[in-house]
Amino acid sequence: MVWLINVALLLFSYQAGAQTQGSLVTDDIYAGLLPGLSAEVPKEVSLPSEFDQYDPVVLRPFFDTFSWQSFIALSWPADPDDRGVPLNPDNAAFFLASNTGSGRGVEIVWESYREGFELFPNDNSIPPEWNDRSPSRTPAGATEQRVLGMVTKGGLLDEINEAFGGPLIDQNRNYVRYEVRINEIEYEQVRTEKWYDVDVVNAAISRTVRNQKQAGVRPQEGIQFKPNSIELKGAWRELTDEDDASKFYTVEALIPDEQGNYTAAKMGLVGLHVMQKTERFPQWIWSTFEHIDNVSGTHPSFNNGTPFPPSLEVDGKPKGYDREPAVISGSLPQKTSDDRNPIQVTRALPIPSTPANYSTQDLNLEYRKLLEGTVWENYQLIATQWPRHRDERSPYNPTFNPDLDYVPSVAGDPFPQFVANVSMETYFQTNNSCLQCHYHAAAYGVDYSWIMYDRVLAPSSPTKK
Repeated sequence: MVWLINVALLLFSYQAGAQTQGSLVTDDIYAGLLPGLSAEVPKEVSLPSEFDQYDPVVLRPFFDTFSWQSFIALSWPADPDDRGVPLNPDNAAFFLASNTGSGRGVEIVWESYREGFELFPNDNSIPPEWNDRSPSRTPAGATEQRVLGMVTKGGLLDEINEAFGGPLIDQNRNYVRYEVRINEIEYEQVRTEKWYDVDVVNAAISRTVRNQKQAGVRPQEGIQFKPNSIELKGAWRELTDEDDASKFYTVEALIPDEQGNYTAAKMGLVGLHVMQKTERFPQWIWSTFEHIDNVSGTHPSFNNGTPFPPSLEVDGKPKGYDREPAVISGSLPQKTSDDRNPIQVTRALPIPSTPANYSTQDLNLEYRKLLEGTVWENYQLIATQWPRHRDERSPYNPTFNPDLDYVPSVAGDPFPQFVANVSMETYFQTNNSCLQCHYHAAAYGVDYSWIMYDRVLAPSSPTKK
C-alpha cells in the first residue's frame, strides 16, 4: 500500500456520512498521519477540529496512530539511571539499531516502569521511591531479577481466585504469564496520596463522592488519576528450542513452577495492553497489541495450525477457543496432566479493515514496514478503543452488577463496542471490551483501574465480584 491519500476512495467510502456531517470529511483529513519514529509518548490524540461530529470509523486512524506512536515510544531503550525516560530520544537510528532480533538490547521504557506489586505491597507499607534501584519485594522475594508471577490476567498466583478467567496454555503446554506496570505520573500520585492503603482509599472515595453530592454534581464519580497516567499489562510465554526467539522481544524472568518454586526461563512477549488517561478522554484510551504469530504463521503460539479442535460457538458464531480451563486454586497442574492440554485459540473479532487505506490493518503494514529489521516488526495493533461520549461521567456505584447494570453510556459509549486481545481476553472475545470491563473498577470508585481494585480494595471486600 502506498502511503497516499486516495481522495476518491475516501469520499466514496463516506459519502453517506459526509451528507450528514456537512464538509467535515475533507480530502486532507489524514494528511498528518505519516508514520514516524519518536521517543515521546503522545499526551493526546491529534484530531481534526469538531471531531465529535465525525463518524467514529472516520476517526479510527487518528486513534490507531496514537496507539502506534505510544507503542514505539514505550519500546524505546530506557535511560538506565532514570525510570521511564528514553535514552538518546532524538536518535531514531539508535532505536532501530536496538532490539534487532539478534539479541536483547537494553531495557525499554515501559519495562522500567514500576510493577504492580511494587506500588501495592501486601502489607500496606510505603512503596519504594520511583528511581530506587534496591531489590524489589516480589512474589519470589527480594530480588533484582524480573519476576512474572501471574498466570491469569487478573491476579498473582496466590490471588488466582480473583482472576477474571482461567489461564491460557500455549502449544508447548506452558502457561502464559502476565505483569502489570504503572508510569511515574500514576505511581507518584498513588504513593503521595497513600492510595496503596485500603483505609486511605476508602476514605478518599467517600470524601470525593460526598463533596460531589454537596456541589450538586451528578452522577458522582470516585477518585481520579491524573491525565497521562498509564497502566500496561504484558503477556509472555515461555520460549523453547522450537521457537525462533529472534522474532520475539525476550526477557529472562523468574516464573513459578508446579512446586511453587521460582525458576529462570526465557520469555517472549505475546501481548501488550496500554491504557492512557488524557485530558480529552477521561475514560482512558485503550490500545492493545499482539505478536503476529499468536494464532497464525508457521509456528503459532496458541493454535496448532489446523481447524481442530473447533472453536466453541454462541448463536452460531465462534467464541475463539475450544475450551476454558478451570481457574487454578492451588499449585499448578503437572505438565503431563490433561489440565495442561493446549488451548486452541482463534481470533473471533477481526482486526478492523475500515476505513479504506487507513484501517488498522493498513496502518499495521505501514508501521511494521517502518520497524523492519527490529523485533518490533513482529507485532501488530489489534484495536484502539475510546469513549465516543467523553463528557459522560462514570457513575460511582459500589453495588454495581455487571450482568444487570452495565450500559455503554456509563463508560462513555465505547467504540468499537467489542475489543479482545487473544493473549489476555481469550475467553471473552465476543461479548466484552476494555472499557466495559474496566468500568466495573470505576463503579467501585477507583477510576477504571483493576490494578488498584485487585491489589487494594478486593482483598478486604466481603462481596468481591
